[in-house]
Amino acid sequence: MRVSELFGIGGLLTASAALTTKRKAYFAFHYDDIMRVNNVRNAWKIDHPESVLSRSFYDSSLWESKKLEGDEAVKALIRTGVQYTSAVCVLVGTETWSRRWVKYEIARAVIDGRGLLGVHINGLNHHQRRTPDQLGFNPLHLLGVYRHVNGQYYLYEKKYVVVNLLVGQREWRWQSYTDYTFPVKLPPYLSSPSAGYIMPLSSGTSEYDFAAGQGHKNIGKWIDDAAVSAGR
Repeated sequence: MRVSELFGIGGLLTASAALTTKRKAYFAFHYDDIMRVNNVRNAWKIDHPESVLSRSFYDSSLWESKKLEGDEAVKALIRTGVQYTSAVCVLVGTETWSRRWVKYEIARAVIDGRGLLGVHINGLNHHQRRTPDQLGFNPLHLLGVYRHVNGQYYLYEKKYVVVNLLVGQREWRWQSYTDYTFPVKLPPYLSSPSAGYIMPLSSGTSEYDFAAGQGHKNIGKWIDDAAVSAGR
């Protein structure tokens, strides 16, 4: 429910009661970005006032690097982390788009019906060089929902593949997402593609810049908006 919809009978009392429920956010990120990631995840603890337009969130993400042995163990760890959250927030650095398990965390947001958003973190100063970097590529451009001719939806991934071995020619192509091959529900924030076509997740999700968008004040609302868009 959006803030504008809260002010019915009971006015501010209704709004105040509704805003006491805090969101739980899962943060997906490349572990090499951990210093910038920690700035983001701790921002609400330092300077995030509670008000009708500014809502805090609980941090339910996985803090440890995923060092469990075996792919299925890693997937189980991610499933557990996402299970009781309202939204998956992808913290986008330079190489985030290329990380397999970040893509699986994004996929779980779709599979489990969670909110989904991307937040760029390269605008924050690097912890050693003390300067920002060019914003990274949003991995939500690389995952999408494919509509089969039978009416069911499946996850697809855009990959840079070899199309001519003789000359080493490569190009971006959509392929079936191999880490989850079962049908999924179309997220409420996505328009349904025509049969045989793919709708990228980025077409229905929001993308923010933590530094330029004053994320230390606004990230709670960004996460709340993403959860609402997913019907949570």
